[in-house]
Formats: sequence, structure tokens, C-alpha cells
Amino acid sequence: MSTQIAGRMISWASAQHASRTALVFQGRNITFDEVERRSNRLANALISLGLKPGERLAALLANSEETVDSFFGAEKAALTYVPLNARHTLHEQVDILNDCEAAVVIVGPEFRDVGARLAARPSSARVPSLRHVIALGWSAPGTIDYETFVRTAGETAPAIEVGSEHLIRLAYTSGTTGKPKGVAYSLARWQARLTNHFDAMEYSLGPDDAMLHVGPLTHAAGVHLLPCYLSGARNVIEDKFDVEAMLTLIEQYRITHIMLVPTMLNRLVDAVEDGAKADLSSLRRIHYGTAPTPPALIKRAIAAFGPILRQQYGMTEAAQPLTVLYPDDHLAGDGVHEHRLLSCGRPTANVHIVIRDTGGAALPPDEIGEITIEYRGIGEVQFWRRPELLAETVRNGWYYTGDLGYFDKAGFLYIVGRNKDMIISGGFNVYSREVEDALISHGAVSEVAVLGLPDAEWGETVAAFVVTRTGTTTTAEELQRHCAERIASYKKPRLVEFVDALPRNGAGKVTKNTLRDTYLASRKEATNE
Repeated sequence: MSTQIAGRMISWASAQHASRTALVFQGRNITFDEVERRSNRLANALISLGLKPGERLAALLANSEETVDSFFGAEKAALTYVPLNARHTLHEQVDILNDCEAAVVIVGPEFRDVGARLAARPSSARVPSLRHVIALGWSAPGTIDYETFVRTAGETAPAIEVGSEHLIRLAYTSGTTGKPKGVAYSLARWQARLTNHFDAMEYSLGPDDAMLHVGPLTHAAGVHLLPCYLSGARNVIEDKFDVEAMLTLIEQYRITHIMLVPTMLNRLVDAVEDGAKADLSSLRRIHYGTAPTPPALIKRAIAAFGPILRQQYGMTEAAQPLTVLYPDDHLAGDGVHEHRLLSCGRPTANVHIVIRDTGGAALPPDEIGEITIEYRGIGEVQFWRRPELLAETVRNGWYYTGDLGYFDKAGFLYIVGRNKDMIISGGFNVYSREVEDALISHGAVSEVAVLGLPDAEWGETVAAFVVTRTGTTTTAEELQRHCAERIASYKKPRLVEFVDALPRNGAGKVTKNTLRDTYLASRKEATNE
């Protein structure tokens, strides 16, 4: 088994770009040299605690310069990094910490209540494996002060040798039910992710570029952090999303790349359409995705910014990009390719995707089935201590994603939902995404989630939970008529509920279970009354 120095690529990039600005956070410029010294100090301090290669370091941090230090420092110390979701409850954090058997956790000031409870003695009552709680920007009995901890540590990289199977990261999926599911990224698969990312790039990336991060670096936004760092581009980091602040930063730092989830993109487009005064001419790519993006919103964004939108498809189990919808794929002749806006692009060069039926047979174009990925490279999915899950999802050299979709004849992939998200109503299969696309095309609909509810006559009935756009009105009947013009009558929602907002988890995904449970509980309560 070949070996290499842990964090070698990070140190290489730091030496390559040296005095250039690597990070910008809250107006402070941090050079590559400084990032190298900071992360080396953290790595050496962690090693001084007696932590051994492969032990788990968890981090509960909002976006900050220390978030980057924790990424890089953990890698150089040969620890396995476990990013915690900022929106999880204490109970959920404890479940993950116990599942990964974390030895140490770094906790930022926004989460001091969680950190203090983790540090309370006896800690064994909560997380038996946890030996250290490192407090960044706060203090409590039983914690280690972060600044004091790193201040006097050595600034030279530890130079620990690791093999290709060394576990570099555990990424926990954003599901809200069942046992925590940790996805394991070995050094080999982490490097396969980077190779796939760079191979899929149709744009140049270098010291003249700057990427603005407004989403959590611990999740999808972080996909671009390391490629930018290795290329010498600046990473401009915000600790929260604010559209006015984002407009200012784009102009101030001549931002060339941003990544936005649909709700962020919608607010940015709204601001531009409302006449926001900012020079946005530096933008070369708007990366979007992580959730279905309405074609109407994509068209508005193209009208506002030009043909610079780019979508990537991926998942916790196999990091993006698995497919890419490139800027020119959005266009057809002199206009927008209407149907293709519903797709997530074509597979990247290093990824082989096949659509399969329930028996595992490959399906031809335009037939819906389960999306499967060849089990190699980024597709070589591994789970943390869940052999039964691996056996369930990997069959005959293919990873079964649980996503349902189809290829068109041109090779573009269209996702219609999850296999557990399929509704069977009156014996017919109804795919939530298809109904959602029909509803979102109505001018009054801002967001929508479609799911199945139990029904004595039909088995399941199609239900839509709708958020309307500000300043518009519509009715359930109008939306049902709108759907009837676009999809078969058995697919249109029999129930339309208007809600103020859709519930989301920490990764920004709509939690349909919450919608379903809340609605059914309210109906039960109304019936009892």
C-alpha cells in the first residue's frame, strides 16, 4: 500500500501561492502562508493531546477562518474529520458523536450551550468516547480554550504518513429518522472526488478568481473550498446568508463564483429585478443545486445574469459532481432550452450511471427507474460500521442511490424523486417531482412539496403543500386546473394546503416527513374535536 504525508496537497498549495490572499473573513485577508501556519499549529496541538491517526475529531462551527483551520488541521494530524450539522438538536449531535466515537470536538461560540453540556461531568453519561471539548470563543468548566491551545504549538507540518485507505472524513447524511448514517471518505476516494471535480470544470480557476461562500462550509458549499485553495483562488467566507451583504461583497471582492441553493438564488434574482445597485459584472459562474430548482427561476436568473448558471448533482454518499448541466446546456439556439432546465445534466467523465428497474435490468432512455452508479472512484461508497447498509445498497458492482430518474435520448439525467417518495394512488405510480414541476410553473407558486397521504379508497392520495409568492394569490382549485393541463388527471393533487414555509433540515432539504406528520396530527386533532 502506497503512503503519503497527511495534508501534503494543502501544504503544497500554501507554498505555491505563499503571500497571496487565501481567505477573506469579515474584512480580514489571510494569506496562504498564514493558513499553513494556523492549520499546522492546530494539528500539532491536537497531536499533543495524545490523539492517534484515525481517531475522530468532530467540529460544530459556523463559517469562519477557524472552520478552514479545523478542516486542514485535522487532515494534517491524520485525524478523521466529522462535521456536525449546526441545525441539529443536542440529542442528534450526541447520536452522531456516539456513532463515530468522537475523541474530541471543537465547538464555536454559537453553540456554547451544546458544548457546555457535552463538557459537563461525568461526560461518560452522554458520549463515553469524548475526551476533550475545545471551546472557540467561549469557556466553561471542563473545556480547553482554543486560542490558548493553539498559540504556542509548532508551526511546522507534522508530516505523518498515511495510506490510501486512511479515513479522512465521515459525512453524516441529512436524514431525520433512524440510526445516524456516516459516509466514509478514504484518502483515495477524497482524491478521486478532487480529480472528478477538476476534470468536470469547463472554466479556468486561478489566483484572479474569488469564490463567495454563503452556505455552510461543512456541507455542499465546502465542495468548492479545496479546489479553489489548490488553484490559488480566494475563498471569501460569510457566516450567514444575507442578500444585501452578498451584493456588496460581489462588487467589493470582484467575486467570480458563488454557489447558491434555490432559496438563495431566488432572493438574489429578486434583488436584481428590484433594481439592486451593485456591480455584478465579475461573476463568471453561479453554481446552483442541492434541491430541485424551478425552471422559471433559472430563466429569471439567466435573464438577470446571462448564461453563467451551472448545476451539479451529487449526494452525501458520492460527492458532486456526478452530473453537470453546463451553462451552454441551458440554452437552445437563441433562447433557453425549456425542457432541459428540468435535468441535472450529463454524467462526468469519471462517473458511469445506469437507470435500472426493480429487477436490476438497465432501462432505455425515457423510462423511469433507480439511478445506479458504478462502484468505482467517487462511486465506491463506504459506510461507517454499517455492513448491512452496504450490502443493501451495493449490488453486482453498482451503488443503488434510492433516487428515481431517467435519461433522455441526448444523455441528460432527470430526477423525479426518491424511491420512497413515489406515490401509488389507485394502482398508478405518481412521482412527486413531476407534480412539483407542474405546480411550480404557476406564477403564484414560490415553493412546493408533494407527498402521499394515506387514503382508504386510493391507497395514497397526492397532496401538495404550497408556499405562494409575495403579492400573489391563488386557490386550490386554480392550481388543480393548472396541473390538469400539464399532467395526467390521476397525478394532480387531490389536496392542496397553503403554508407559510416548508420545513427544512440543516442541509436545506425539505423534510416531507415533518409535513406529513404535522398534517396528519392536525387532522387527527380536528377529528377528535
